[in-house]
Amino acid sequence: MLKIVEVHAAESAYGEYIVLQNQGLRAVLLRGWALCTDTYLEADTARFAEEMYIFRQDIALEPYARVVLFTGSGQESWAPTTDGRWAFCAYWGRSERVWTRADHVHLLHLLGSKRVQQPPSGNEELRMKIVEMAAS
Repeated sequence: MLKIVEVHAAESAYGEYIVLQNQGLRAVLLRGWALCTDTYLEADTARFAEEMYIFRQDIALEPYARVVLFTGSGQESWAPTTDGRWAFCAYWGRSERVWTRADHVHLLHLLGSKRVQQPPSGNEELRMKIVEMAAS
């Protein structure tokens, strides 16, 4: 279970970051998780694309492993932490702060948000409608 454990505000994008941790007992794949501000939940289409980061990395996070998303630029890699553990460091590449000026930060699992139920075999028309609904 991936959770936000820290939002570090800063004066610039290069000092701003968010720390996530897998607090579950099984490994979690990072791909498909997203961080966003309230603009996504408010359906503010003019702003939410600028205030959402989607993890596209195929990184498996073992239990209690951490991810640090830096707002600024850098090279993605695993790095040791002060407590002797390792954290995956991801970089958004932005020059402006996002999280410091946001009221709330939300963690979403986009890949788990839609489920396509397969109809019984032999019913191709129903199968096509379900696939079309899932695609829209």
